[in-house]
Amino acid sequence: MEVTIDKFGRILIPQKVRKLLGFTPGKTLHFSTDLETKTIELSLGQEEGEVSVKMDEFGFPVVDNGPSYPVDLDTVALIKEDREEYLNKKLGLK
Repeated sequence: MEVTIDKFGRILIPQKVRKLLGFTPGKTLHFSTDLETKTIELSLGQEEGEVSVKMDEFGFPVVDNGPSYPVDLDTVALIKEDREEYLNKKLGLK
């Protein structure tokens, strides 16, 4: 999965991924970086069960210390489905 940094330095976490990880509007995320490996880590913190997402050196998100997910969970399919829903909504098809 790839995300693009906009002109304001923001990235968009796809809706399905936000829902899956419990990232909801108004929540505070802890942000940390590792300059040696060029990784970013976002986490909800203690009260939310230690769910965190790290970006590896290739820019892929890695879920760390989160709840157990099915082994066959297809994140790419979730993102594609979310994009299709978005485009259909924008085009007035749904």
